[in-house]
Amino acid sequence: MRNKVRWGLLSTANINRRLIPAIRQSEGGELVAVASRNKDTAVAYANQWDIPQTFGSYQEMLDSDAIDAVYNPLPNHLHAEWSIKAMRAGKHVLCEKPFALSLEEVDEMTAVSQETGMALAEAFMYRHHPQTKMIGEMVGDGRIGQITLVRAAFNFMLTNPDNVRLVPEYGGGCLWDVGVYPVSFSQYIMGGPPEWVFSTQRLGETGVDIFFAAQMGYGNGRIAQISSS
Repeated sequence: MRNKVRWGLLSTANINRRLIPAIRQSEGGELVAVASRNKDTAVAYANQWDIPQTFGSYQEMLDSDAIDAVYNPLPNHLHAEWSIKAMRAGKHVLCEKPFALSLEEVDEMTAVSQETGMALAEAFMYRHHPQTKMIGEMVGDGRIGQITLVRAAFNFMLTNPDNVRLVPEYGGGCLWDVGVYPVSFSQYIMGGPPEWVFSTQRLGETGVDIFFAAQMGYGNGRIAQISSS
């Protein structure tokens, strides 16, 4: 019986650089493979990051017995498709946020996870941080009183006009990319989804939202005010 989960990277996405050190520092995991649509790209990436095995297509890696789990950092519109393919190939999945671009896709992903017995998790890393756990405990036991207002924002400067975050067909836009963090955090603190939402957005030249703001009501006068850009 293997003691470590053998991980494969589903693409050479830039965000991988955040996960690779974590896998290697983990007692329960090891990074063994990377896949790309181009074999040469996979080989070059593997040489850069010292990854033992390479695959010239995503499906080739999923069909391999060399890995137990995949990290899916593909563009948003491919999250559901390739997470489902991975689970059907017998691989556990850590999928980048957002899980998918519709409730129907999330329902299908969940159903496939239950059907196959493969673990499926969304990569909201902050939810597993000791600081987040501590905040949750402080709210839960009333140490800081009743929470009536949450304010949360996530903003950053995007200067590359060719970035995939600006492509509507890829599930681009600031809400999908970083606005999901304030949404998730608000629900974590308030203990569930809101009862009502009022929101507004500003669209950029490509048609994706480059600014988003919302107020969400949680009952008993509790609200969250969030924004992203």
